[in-house]
Amino acid sequence: MNAKSRINIFLSGIILIISMSFFIYYSNAASILNLYGFELKKNNDLTLNLFKKKKKKITPKKIIVTKKNLIDTSSKRFLLIGDSEIEGLRNPFYDYCKKNGHELALAMIWYSSTDMTYANSDTLKKIIEQYKPNHIVMAIGLNQIYQASFEGTEQAIDKIIETFDTIPYSWIGPANWTEDKGINNLYQHKIDSGKFFLSKNLVLERAKDGRHPSNPACFIWMDSIANWMQNKSTWKIKMNRPDSIEKSRKFKIMTLTVGKD
Repeated sequence: MNAKSRINIFLSGIILIISMSFFIYYSNAASILNLYGFELKKNNDLTLNLFKKKKKKITPKKIIVTKKNLIDTSSKRFLLIGDSEIEGLRNPFYDYCKKNGHELALAMIWYSSTDMTYANSDTLKKIIEQYKPNHIVMAIGLNQIYQASFEGTEQAIDKIIETFDTIPYSWIGPANWTEDKGINNLYQHKIDSGKFFLSKNLVLERAKDGRHPSNPACFIWMDSIANWMQNKSTWKIKMNRPDSIEKSRKFKIMTLTVGKD
């Protein structure tokens, strides 16, 4: 092969490289080339995405998941009030307080009382002002099992809750020994479901009077109340079950009787 042939081959290679480089460049360029009114088509096979803008990587926003049903582990100062049922509940309630770092400021038993007794007296208001609870537990209704007219009770419920003001509360329905005539239905209707515990369906052993739960049954009753307070109530207060029954209990007790000073 003579020198002239080699030069021609070299020049042909240069032209080929330049041509291919042009078409590769053009196929990846954003502009369109027109020659005498004709659009020069691009070859998609030569597209290398060299000149396309890289998409900005979007970092997804952090999604903050709010955990529901969190248990409030803060210490509570409880006021436990109600009718004679408090006599049986006060000791197991204290045991739960001791186990979970709460304080039972006062257990007030108002014998023979109804919700109307509390509503028609300033005693509740004075007790709240004196003991300054940050949670009130009220167990009431045992003396209203046979009550069939509820106009007075509807007003009493409103008055009691108004007296509670902004203090969180748990309203414990009566531990029925027999079917009531509507008191529990009224409580369920008037009181928020997260603040009312229905006791009537619990199977509880009875004391000698046949009406009140026995002392051992009150501990079972309290277990159910505590489970509801911790897992299902509006405030979900820490109420883990005590490991054992307290042998020595120190808390204030107040007793009143309807019709007596």
